[in-house]
Amino acid sequence: MQFQLPSNLQTELLAYDPTLKVLAQQAKPKTTKKAKYPLGNIPHLIPHNVVRESDQQAAIDHINQQKAPDRYRVFTTPVDVATPQARLKVIAILYHYEQVWYAAWLPPKQQANEYVYGHAYAFKNTAAAAETAPHHIWTSKDKCIEHEGSRGVQTFTYSMNITKEDIIANDNSGFGAYQWKAPNLYCQKGHQIRDNVTQAFEKSLRENIPTWEDSRGLFDRIRCKNIFDAIDLPKQMSEFIDPNHGFTVDALVAAAEEFNVRATMTSSTYCALTSIAHIITKPAIKKLLQVNLDQATINYSAPSNNKLKPIKQAWNTFLQVINSIDWINNIWPDCPIDYYQTYYRELCRIRLSGIRTRSFDNNSTALIDWLREHMPVTSLFTMLRKHMEQLDGRWIDSDVGYERSGFHELNDTFSMAIRIFNHGKELAPPKRWRINEFHDYVQAESWKIQNPNEALRQDLFPEPIRVTRNGETWSFFQPVDTHQLAMWGQAVRNCVGSASHYADDIKKRKHFIVLCMIDGKPTFTIQLVVDMGLMSVKQIAGVANQRLTEEQREAYTEAFREVLQQREKQLACS
Repeated sequence: MQFQLPSNLQTELLAYDPTLKVLAQQAKPKTTKKAKYPLGNIPHLIPHNVVRESDQQAAIDHINQQKAPDRYRVFTTPVDVATPQARLKVIAILYHYEQVWYAAWLPPKQQANEYVYGHAYAFKNTAAAAETAPHHIWTSKDKCIEHEGSRGVQTFTYSMNITKEDIIANDNSGFGAYQWKAPNLYCQKGHQIRDNVTQAFEKSLRENIPTWEDSRGLFDRIRCKNIFDAIDLPKQMSEFIDPNHGFTVDALVAAAEEFNVRATMTSSTYCALTSIAHIITKPAIKKLLQVNLDQATINYSAPSNNKLKPIKQAWNTFLQVINSIDWINNIWPDCPIDYYQTYYRELCRIRLSGIRTRSFDNNSTALIDWLREHMPVTSLFTMLRKHMEQLDGRWIDSDVGYERSGFHELNDTFSMAIRIFNHGKELAPPKRWRINEFHDYVQAESWKIQNPNEALRQDLFPEPIRVTRNGETWSFFQPVDTHQLAMWGQAVRNCVGSASHYADDIKKRKHFIVLCMIDGKPTFTIQLVVDMGLMSVKQIAGVANQRLTEEQREAYTEAFREVLQQREKQLACS
């Protein structure tokens, strides 16, 4: 027998009914109390003369209730009040990230000369912090202050004011640099802190300290004790120069002599200063070089200058000339010194390479000996001047502030010549030292080394055929081998001899290459194809790939038609 209890009686007797008792407990809303300080109620990290005690506590309370990306507070103060530039400036930051509290602040006005900025951090002595906190922070307990926290969990705090002396004295270790940034803020969880907090603090810090606008390092200008730091002169040299005595050519040469005693790399520019001291200490050359050093000093000392570039540009010009003189002197030690004065602008504007002129580079020795024997140094300077005349000032090299160019044709020529000598081959000197002719000649000789000579088909013209038109002798022929094709390419300054696909396609009968001379001078290069019994010109070019004029095209057409008729007669009689 069963009885259905009324609802009120069910409730009254709920303690006796195990099933309804469970259902009733499940129906009750949970009222678990959320901890007020899940991240910890840490001691105040920012000095109270920067951020008031009540404001810091409010920030700690706020951060404790936020999700990870929003656990931060930025403290500001109004500046430039009553001006159009009125704004709020960040003076301190506080945030929690990966088990650690971070704080940073700017010094108040009364302490502005005492330190650059302050930073602090705090973390709890928990297993989670041991696993997640940055290693350098977790292992810093011995220098932290220990605080007894709730439920017996200790909190460690560390605070330090970073001075200019700290930054200068530890410029190589990174000490004092960007201490307000937690590691790994570039992940999804940390990007809001990075964008809204740490970068905002860095922007305010930049307003408080001298900086180089064009330097990636925020503290580079603070670390810059003198002009030698600005130009990155090696300390082994700068320690032998007293900046109070002036930044001079003589001082650099003397310092280089000391530097070379300790240097491990004898190929450095600073070593070169001593090897060309007899040139650069001559009054005329020294005067030209000193202009660049003086300009660097002026730019460094100018109160209005907040950029490294103008300082380094003047210094880099000095180095450019030093390297150019050293390069030439190592090849032509008997070069008249007045050439360096006459061609000073060329030395500033043209990079010279293609030969490593130091004695330990055996690959260049044969070329240097060959140049000394065959190439007058006057010819080099003539080439440099003609090359510089082609510069139009459009491509400014930001390292020096003006157009500076590598002499690619000359550098490439020398590199190819080294290859020729390394293969034990001879190289005859050119009749005229003009860079285009010199380059093409060496290129053809180098190409022969890399490409063995192979016979080419002469199906169209087994022997040259000549015709006379308007008093001129036109000669048409096919190259007998790949080396003749390369020599032709050199003579007419095109790629027909160096591009291997032309020779390959001749051998495969894909096309004809016909060469044309007028009165013994290389003139036209013609590529011909045959289809359905019709021969047509695929390409025709004059010297240096020049396009033919209408008159040239008409003359060529008539001459080539005539040689084809002569070839037809030869075949008919054979």
